[in-house]
Amino acid sequence: MATTTTNFGWDIPQSTDLVKDGATAIAALGQDIDTAFVDFKGGTTGQVLKKSSGTDLDVEWGTASSGLTLINTTSFSGVSSQSVNDVFSATYNNYLIVIDDLVKNSGAGDLSIYLRLRVSATDSTTGYYWGQGYSLFASDTAGTGRVNNGNNFSAAGCNDTVKGYSQIWLQNPFLAKTTGYQSIQTRQDAGAYSAGYNSAATSYTGFSLVAAANNMTGTVSTYGFNK
Repeated sequence: MATTTTNFGWDIPQSTDLVKDGATAIAALGQDIDTAFVDFKGGTTGQVLKKSSGTDLDVEWGTASSGLTLINTTSFSGVSSQSVNDVFSATYNNYLIVIDDLVKNSGAGDLSIYLRLRVSATDSTTGYYWGQGYSLFASDTAGTGRVNNGNNFSAAGCNDTVKGYSQIWLQNPFLAKTTGYQSIQTRQDAGAYSAGYNSAATSYTGFSLVAAANNMTGTVSTYGFNK
């Protein structure tokens, strides 16, 4: 008569079994193994196995999760504003926006650009609260901070000779609750740090970069933090 394995309870023959009983037990063992490992079947190139639950051998094929997933990259040239639509969704709660190689196209003075949250192809211009402090690279002394209660977040800046770079973190823009904001910027000849929030309980789906003056050229990438 067949017995079973210790861990998974698979049927195995005993040394005292008749030949016919042993063959039956071996067939049952093969079917037990085939059934137990069915979740390992399939998958495509680049996928990984991950647990579906705490049940033994309960696994599934999927994409390997990293900290960030690139959602969108948009390049712009010679524009006064650039909108990025439909990048916020229920897939992620928190986002990183990276602005690269920002340059001013023409005009007097520095280039400062701002970020406005957006939904249904319309920018929101209310509920922005943030503060900013910065250091001047040339003298390495603390600059004057500022507090803003206005219609946008600070995003990036540059001048005729120094490109602008920026990393902006947004928390919960898609959820109908307060949206958190932080940014680190290389702007003009200074480094700046900003933090604040948008008080509107609105589900935003995108954002716009808006130049205070002059036109701008650069690239903006949006990443989602995996849950």
